[in-house]
Amino acid sequence: MLSPYSVNSLALACLPPALEDTAYLDWYVSEVQAARGEFEAALDEAKVRRWPSRANFVLVEIGAQHKEFTRLMSAKGVLVRDRSSDPGCDGRVRITIGTREQMLQAVVALHEVLAALNLHALQHAP
Repeated sequence: MLSPYSVNSLALACLPPALEDTAYLDWYVSEVQAARGEFEAALDEAKVRRWPSRANFVLVEIGAQHKEFTRLMSAKGVLVRDRSSDPGCDGRVRITIGTREQMLQAVVALHEVLAALNLHALQHAP
């Protein structure tokens, strides 16, 4: 079985030089960490239940409308993955964290999708 994110030979050939660019790697890690914190604060403000994360994603509870939430967020260019089929994750969605600029756009999309689905009534405490 192939990974849904399999890598081609050209990408593999570029990997060693990319890993040597420690200045960029350090910048990107710090950017994602800051963006994750800002996005988590936006989730808390929107009263969307989330789990603490140290990864490049946040797991949130959307509930019964998780499929539609996933579809609408993806349509707005925000990478999300419905995790409802995972054990213990019914109604939960994984939202990937990008740069601060990307996550500012994700916050706008989040508010639009929550409003469109009338999910501002989730009222979960963080």
